[in-house]
Amino acid sequence: MGLVKNNNKNTPVIPRGADIKPQKEFSVNDLEKKETVEQNHKFEYVPSVTSIKVDTKIRDMVNTLSLIGYGDNQKEVIENALNSVINNMSIESKRNFENQYQVLENKTINSIKKKLV
Repeated sequence: MGLVKNNNKNTPVIPRGADIKPQKEFSVNDLEKKETVEQNHKFEYVPSVTSIKVDTKIRDMVNTLSLIGYGDNQKEVIENALNSVINNMSIESKRNFENQYQVLENKTINSIKKKLV
């Protein structure tokens, strides 16, 4: 009981400064409204341009395929090569590819969404 009761009336009062109040107050209803607005907002994923590191031999091969007509540019050559590989996969390999691709695409989408928030 002695610890709870302060008999020393001469203790200085520590100044705490002005009361801190939020600039904007909200209620639970406001949070629910925000969640419904976020659910109504559709996020559209648009792939962005990026780069990959390849050695000069691969770069020259891609450029050569582009020059002889397998694509108008490097992007098309690589896209055509990837599509050829994917189309020739077995059903099980293609399913495995689709699952892995979906995981990576979702990871990319989530990182983009975090940057937007």
